[in-house]
Amino acid sequence: MTVVYTRTGTPMGGKQSEALAYFRARAAAIKKNYGVEPEVKVRAGGPVGQVIMISRMKDLAEFEATKRRVIADTAEGKIPTAPDGVFASGEDALWLEL
Repeated sequence: MTVVYTRTGTPMGGKQSEALAYFRARAAAIKKNYGVEPEVKVRAGGPVGQVIMISRMKDLAEFEATKRRVIADTAEGKIPTAPDGVFASGEDALWLEL
């Protein structure tokens, strides 16, 4: 069953361009290092400037294996992390495609 992973970030006022740059850089690093094809989108309605990265994986096992690698590589500085003072809030979610 396909797994859809989302990471949503709501930027601080005046920080939308930095938020978008971070999401694009992180998506590019994930694509390069893990073969996952993240999509980056900006919300048109609702919280202004909210950014989301959407990734699809074939199943929960692939998600877990990839997530473990991303966490380790982020801790080692191989994957971009959110700059201080850019995001007011963030949320990760995991969805199952039926």
